[in-house]
Amino acid sequence: AANAQYWLGETFYVRNQYERAARVFAEAYQKFPQGPKGADSLLKLGMSLSGMDKKEDACLTYKQLVKEYNRGPAPVLSRAEEAMRQLHCR
Repeated sequence: AANAQYWLGETFYVRNQYERAARVFAEAYQKFPQGPKGADSLLKLGMSLSGMDKKEDACLTYKQLVKEYNRGPAPVLSRAEEAMRQLHCR
């Protein structure tokens, strides 16, 4: 179920339907924070928020990802850190 929820969000994200994607990724994270796509869901939530020009919310999401999954998947953490640099998160 956790994977299915994530991939549903991904279908919206790749079609630039960021608001729908953000809702699905947020729900996936809330329901399955320790699931196989917990960190990925937060990353994509941040990316969706960024796509909606919600920079502050995106920054908060990326910071939560780095804090909560500090020993998580390196590629996900790297992408979050790069996104924070691009958005000039404080």
